[in-house]
Amino acid sequence: MTNNILVAVFVAFLSVFFVLICLLPKHEGELSPNERRVLVTAPHASVDNILGGGFSEEVDAWLEDHFPARTFFVSVYSYINRLTGRNAVESIILGKNDRLFPAPVEIDEATVADNGSMVSEFILANGLNAYTAIIPSSGYMLKDELPALHLEYRDDEIIDLFEGGCGAHSTPIDVEAFFKAQDDVGSLYYRTDHHLTMRGSYLLYTKIAETLGFTPVSESEFTKTSYDFYGTSYGGSGLYLTKPDALETWLLPQDPAIEVTTIDGSIVTVHSGTIDHACLEDGVVDKYAAYLYSNHGYTSIVNPNVESGVLLVLKDSYGNAIVPFLTSHYHEIIMLDVRYFSSSMELPSETVERLGITDMLVVYGIDSAATLRELAWLR
Repeated sequence: MTNNILVAVFVAFLSVFFVLICLLPKHEGELSPNERRVLVTAPHASVDNILGGGFSEEVDAWLEDHFPARTFFVSVYSYINRLTGRNAVESIILGKNDRLFPAPVEIDEATVADNGSMVSEFILANGLNAYTAIIPSSGYMLKDELPALHLEYRDDEIIDLFEGGCGAHSTPIDVEAFFKAQDDVGSLYYRTDHHLTMRGSYLLYTKIAETLGFTPVSESEFTKTSYDFYGTSYGGSGLYLTKPDALETWLLPQDPAIEVTTIDGSIVTVHSGTIDHACLEDGVVDKYAAYLYSNHGYTSIVNPNVESGVLLVLKDSYGNAIVPFLTSHYHEIIMLDVRYFSSSMELPSETVERLGITDMLVVYGIDSAATLRELAWLR
């Protein structure tokens, strides 16, 4: 009798699941607002795909992404992990003050040193005055807010290896020491994202500007606007009860006159101003993409109010919020993001020669310094 009841319950569950999976709307190929990734499309039912085993894998992935009430179950799973102590080994770690920390980056010492060496070779080959600013992670900087059990953050080792690879050909900017000297280090990092807040980006800009020999623009000269923001750490955590961050724009009166040109392969797009305001509208998932129109292989930023000076910046997404501050000191800034390079684009050394560039800044988060594989484009 008991077995019959269990079978009936199981069949009923499968029946309800089948009806729901058939009737509920699907969001194939759409960006999940919570998870910050594109949901998989329907499986490709071809003879070759079925016989090769790819079809069954695609079915599994499709079911995982379109399971009824999936967001609810993902969130429940994440909170259960937190309550049972498994939070410490997740890819996103919940710490104090509702802060979500990305897990530590794994170190491949040879890769880190090689990355520094490739940057050094480029600097030397092009006769550049170079500076490096490697930004440590929030988990490394805010250890007091981590849970009692957590994996070790070895950012200091990564920075030493990268800068050691660069050798004497670049001047390192000690971001760690500079940030630790601030009153509230927590305010320099988002709670739900791995990036620096605009306050953190501005303070790092002041350090960079002073190192480059400029007087930083006073904070009082900027017009600030704030928006609710959920970052990528929120999306990967499943902890969807976390309160939002405040993402800000800091703009000078001259900003609308700044021309930003992005190049992706053969696609050239020209923008006015350093902020993509469309990304700040309600309902947009990735508001951080507003800074300099997100990531592109090649970005030119021209400020007509500054007569001279060209700076080359090798950057990842951290640079999108930092570099706009530097436009007050250069007529043109060229940003290179080698993650988005293609063979149809001008090589960095060709850009340096064409524009007569003499100064270079490297702005990388700790992940890029440790794991970036595309620096072979730096030639």
